[in-house]
Amino acid sequence: MARICTPARSAISHGRGTEMHRRGFTLIEVLVALAVFAVVTLLAWRGLDVMVGTKARLDGEMRRWRELELVFERLALDLTQIAPRFWVDEQGRTRSAVQASGTTSGAQCQLDLMRFGVDNLPVHARYRLQDGRFTLQILPTSQSQAQSLAEAASALAEAEGKTPDHLLLDDVSRCDLAFLDGNNVWQARWPNSDTLSDATRPRGMRLRLTLDGRGQFERIYYLP
Repeated sequence: MARICTPARSAISHGRGTEMHRRGFTLIEVLVALAVFAVVTLLAWRGLDVMVGTKARLDGEMRRWRELELVFERLALDLTQIAPRFWVDEQGRTRSAVQASGTTSGAQCQLDLMRFGVDNLPVHARYRLQDGRFTLQILPTSQSQAQSLAEAASALAEAEGKTPDHLLLDDVSRCDLAFLDGNNVWQARWPNSDTLSDATRPRGMRLRLTLDGRGQFERIYYLP
């Protein structure tokens, strides 16, 4: 028997479909969508955080390598321009153009150089490691003929307290200096007062810097 759909039943069916269509998402569907969105957002944030952290670490590593290379290059430039001139230390003693007779190994070390600067005028450069800081200090070298050794020593001591230290590298735990003499033997200090005069230059110099958590780095220089 054929079923006849009356207009009234068709209207009822159409009304139910429209009601279900207008009802939208259920609460469970909304919660699932929010959970998926939260997971995707968290993964994206973590990925971005990893990228930012990696970039910051790489930038820090590059900066440290650049600072270390600048220290080695600055010292190389000074060593190629050594001036044959004596200077007077704080105790009134005459010192050579390359002077490292104090502590040259360990957590503290000091290297004094007399080099040519602007207009070929001599410049007193003092490299020093102290309290984990490797610094450079430029000290005055003006000394008149009438100035006594005591006066020169007093002037240097006064200038040392007023002249700022330029930080070259921090977190340095150890510095080791060595100097190559005329017999190709490495000396821990220079000049070697037992066999050498103050006017003798070393043939070469070796610098080792130990950085906290990074290891030991070495550079060997030839002195013309």
